[in-house]
Amino acid sequence: MPIPLADFLLQNRDAIMSAWEVEVRSIPAAQALAGPALRDGLPRLLETIALMMREPRPELATGLGAISDHHALERLGEGFDLRQVVAEYRLLRSCVLSQWASRGSATPRPEEERIFHEAMDEAVAASVSRYTRARERTLQALDRISAAALGSPDVAGFLPRLLQVLRETVVAVDVAVVLLREGDDLLRVESGVGDGVDVGGRVPVGQGFAGTIAATRQPLLVHDASRDARAHSDVVRTSDVRALYGVPLVLDDALIGVALMGSRVTSELSEEDLLLFRAMANRATALLAQAQAHAREREAHAEAEVSLARLRESEAGLKRWEEVFFRLGVGVVVVAGEHDVLLDVNPAFARMHGATPEELVGKPLETVIAPEARGMLPRHAAAARSKPSHEYESLHLRKDGSRFPAFTHVTAFRDETGKVAQRVATVMDITQRRAVETDRQRLLSTIESERARLAAVLEQLPAGVVIADAASGRLALANRQVSTLTGRPFQPMSSVDAFAGDYGACHLDGRPYAPDAWPLSRSLRTGEVVQGEEGMLRHEDGRSMTVLISSAPIRDREGAIIAGVATLTDVTERRRAQEAALQAARFGERLIAIVSHDLRNPLNAIHLSTTQLLHSEALAERERRLVTRIARSSARMTRMISELLDFTRGRLGGGIPVHRTAGDLRAVVRQGVEELEAAWPERTLRVAGGTGRYEGQWDADRLLQVVSNLGGNALQYSAAEVPVTLTLTDQGDAVVLEVHNPGEPIAPDALPHLFDPFRRATNSHQVSGNSGGLGLGLYIVEQVVKGHGGHIEVTSTPESGTVFRVTLPRAPPPPA
Repeated sequence: MPIPLADFLLQNRDAIMSAWEVEVRSIPAAQALAGPALRDGLPRLLETIALMMREPRPELATGLGAISDHHALERLGEGFDLRQVVAEYRLLRSCVLSQWASRGSATPRPEEERIFHEAMDEAVAASVSRYTRARERTLQALDRISAAALGSPDVAGFLPRLLQVLRETVVAVDVAVVLLREGDDLLRVESGVGDGVDVGGRVPVGQGFAGTIAATRQPLLVHDASRDARAHSDVVRTSDVRALYGVPLVLDDALIGVALMGSRVTSELSEEDLLLFRAMANRATALLAQAQAHAREREAHAEAEVSLARLRESEAGLKRWEEVFFRLGVGVVVVAGEHDVLLDVNPAFARMHGATPEELVGKPLETVIAPEARGMLPRHAAAARSKPSHEYESLHLRKDGSRFPAFTHVTAFRDETGKVAQRVATVMDITQRRAVETDRQRLLSTIESERARLAAVLEQLPAGVVIADAASGRLALANRQVSTLTGRPFQPMSSVDAFAGDYGACHLDGRPYAPDAWPLSRSLRTGEVVQGEEGMLRHEDGRSMTVLISSAPIRDREGAIIAGVATLTDVTERRRAQEAALQAARFGERLIAIVSHDLRNPLNAIHLSTTQLLHSEALAERERRLVTRIARSSARMTRMISELLDFTRGRLGGGIPVHRTAGDLRAVVRQGVEELEAAWPERTLRVAGGTGRYEGQWDADRLLQVVSNLGGNALQYSAAEVPVTLTLTDQGDAVVLEVHNPGEPIAPDALPHLFDPFRRATNSHQVSGNSGGLGLGLYIVEQVVKGHGGHIEVTSTPESGTVFRVTLPRAPPPPA
């Protein structure tokens, strides 16, 4: 979107300052400054200009001047000359305009641009004016100090005049003191003006106001000396001093002393006064050193010695440079300023090109450049002449004709007229770097391809996918299905919990998730893997949806969690279908229970009537057979109703009820076998079991159902000529009952569903006469066994036949 210059300045201030900082580091005085000191008040300057462009106000213009004044004084104190201060503003203006233009969406507003340029011009003018005034005032004070030093060559005569110049120059100063170092641990008050100064008094280094300055070698300012414990002193009365400022006197890293100035009339000393005091202290330091020196002849001799030492140092430096030139592993070449002739090359440069230095010196520069790259030489040469240094990449040529890429850094050296006399370049073979860059680009291309493939897969997934960053907890990515589920476009969010809150995430019972309890939050926080947790989400149209949530952490190679991913699947319709099916099943089961219960009364009446008729001697044989058939049918219906009632209790009542009493399981088995033998007189049943103890806590009636159903099932699904065997085994805390019949096995596909209700397994030996039933017998057996805390297993093979194995604990399990 188009953007006005004022908005651009406010939104991109930090980016502008970063670009400006890179450019301004080319100024020598700026190279040693830290970032905050380098930027100083310029970010506030940009903000003030932007506000002026929006709504010009007089107080903003005043604030603009204050920022510029402060910046000028700071730069004067940091050693910038006026040209460098102006260059800072020029570079700042250039950075603003170039970055604004580079956006491609700048909104031309002539009035804004006019205000911007006028404000920048005013800032430059204010800085220049304040810099000039402060510098002029400083120079005048320094001239007076120099004059005082010339008139008083000794320290005793120079210091009082120095302090007098200070009081006359800074009007607010009432007290001025100079303390000189005496030995290693003391400062001595050498001179002072104003009331309360004890000349000759001594202060230990590291104690009090002056001692702290000497120890830290840093200026110190307090705004109320009478209240600041650091300012209390035995040599300078500070009980009525308000502002107190001190600077160390340091020359060549050696502490000479400390200078103090104080004011009894104000608690604020201007930045210009502080700067002036520091400059005067610096000048006084040098003059004090000179005053402590011996005669002028001695000083001249010392200067000559110093010059000679510098000359020797220069010669030694030249020798070191020659040694570096020849030993350096990077190619170095000296090129003539006008004709691009190789004046000198080091051995590394020659080896790089497969030649000797003698073979290259005197040759044109283009002889080491590949023919296809020589067309760019004039352009690079012009760039090297127009600025302090220039860097470029080119294709170089070896003596054998092979090529290699090289990186060149060129610095131009000018003569006294400003003309480029020579250019010195360092040259590095970047073949390996190019290979690394090629590999890097290939890897980035592969990664981008994989990312695109992953994005395509995410977009095609039928489930919603959300991805969160672990470090920030920010929800960063979601696929299209999330928007479909929620009914609104996905927007990156500050936290995972924000997503849960915005979309009304809650448990199935309607309880909202606690903070950090949503599945994806848990995966990010603890590394938990959540599989298929059901929850609720709110659609944009107000509907509540049931979703299946799965989440997992994503870890790096060290195992640290870096992200989390969650999938959301809409199971609303499936949940509704399950609820409907469950309600229908419950209704059917209740209906069966009601009908079964109500049918027992008429069946009991039929049973009593048939019993009385069968005991009647007047009943003819034909009628007796009919009544016997009715009795058997009613008994069969009674058994079916009992099974239905047991089934209903098991499904609706949490299992078939079991009432334990002390008893012997062998008696239960014998009773069940007797009933089976009466019902199946033509079949053979055997009871086996070794010695052991078979007492325990049992529900005898229910276990009689187990024996009857398993034995009847074995008789029903086996051939008439084979026996059925029931075996009891004592296993200590449990008793095992096995019911075995030989013959054709149960079909393999029926085994997994053998204990399901309303299912019956069949085989070729099924006896049709007794096969009627609802398929609830084995289901009831399993429920009774589970009610006793036991379990039932079945094996069925052609070789060994079919075996039902029931394991029953003697006592109920302890309560949970």
